[in-house]
Amino acid sequence: MHPIVRAAYPADRTAVAQARRFVRETLIGWGADAAIDDAVLLTSELATNAVIHARTPFEVICRTAGTSVQVEVVDGDSTRVLPAPGDGDDPDRISGRGLLMPVMLAAEWGVSYAAASKTVWFRLCTDAAPVPAPPQPYATPDIPGVEYGLVHRPAGEAYDGDLYDVFEAAPGRWRFAIGDVSGTGPEAATVAGLARHGLRLLAAEGHGVADVITRLNRAVVREGAHGRLMTLLHGELVHRPGAGIRLALVSAGHPPPLRLTLSGEVTSVSGTQSSLGAVRDTRFEEETVDLDPGDVLLCVTGRAVDGIAPGAIGRPSARHAGAGADGLARLLADWTDLTAKAVADHLRRSAVEAGEVAVLMLRVGAG
Repeated sequence: MHPIVRAAYPADRTAVAQARRFVRETLIGWGADAAIDDAVLLTSELATNAVIHARTPFEVICRTAGTSVQVEVVDGDSTRVLPAPGDGDDPDRISGRGLLMPVMLAAEWGVSYAAASKTVWFRLCTDAAPVPAPPQPYATPDIPGVEYGLVHRPAGEAYDGDLYDVFEAAPGRWRFAIGDVSGTGPEAATVAGLARHGLRLLAAEGHGVADVITRLNRAVVREGAHGRLMTLLHGELVHRPGAGIRLALVSAGHPPPLRLTLSGEVTSVSGTQSSLGAVRDTRFEEETVDLDPGDVLLCVTGRAVDGIAPGAIGRPSARHAGAGADGLARLLADWTDLTAKAVADHLRRSAVEAGEVAVLMLRVGAG
């Protein structure tokens, strides 16, 4: 165990560079080379927030144990809420992004308040990370008037880069996300996990569906050569007056969801915009769809679509369905009498050659 190391600084912009240098030299001395770049970047962000927003002297504390290091930035403003990104953010700005930076980079992070101070801390791994286990899903909420199934099937023992989530963003507003990070292995898994945390944080801060996608895109682009392209389908559900659901949706390079009506008609409900990380200044546009009682919405990762094979589902009328997206639409038309969970399970089994697969299927009730 190394001793705790700390340094105090005035509320001056020149102190930010001194804090960066202190953290870099401390981690070099500890042999924590793998964590240096991210630690310096995060320290710069948090020290800048202390100088510009808290406007008080601040302290930087470094501590280490085992295979991780923890850095804390303590300022004298215990009442101030950390800044969220503003609508006019420059994609290349390097300060003032509040908690988004720790969410995207740190293994763990947190904020604590005392009577006369605030501490923001983050923890980073100092050696090569092991292959991650599949992420433990958050508890999924009940959505009044909506039945849904959320199913994930990994390609094997190791988890790759599928992202899937359903959560309540605010009273009466429910969000879902399903996506796929390019590539496989620990890096893809890590990016997917960080994106899920970032998405939840931005939604909790009140950002709309399109704004969340736009901000995540900026974060991916800022990673440069270390970033990965990502497809993401993100939507918000709210109850319509009377009956039914209003869906706000953005598809960023992701296969659009399919809608099945009570009459048996299957249609795609959105267009597809750029993948995350493809173009720096992309402004994503939100689409709105009204779902009526009895409508079914099916969202799957691209691997699931590509893996659908003719006759994959063993129901008689489905055996002549084609492959890929056309086959998926034909199969969905045959599933009018199944529950959401059953449809998701059937689809998961049909894509045995598709590798990792995530499926979200929703059915709107009578209200």
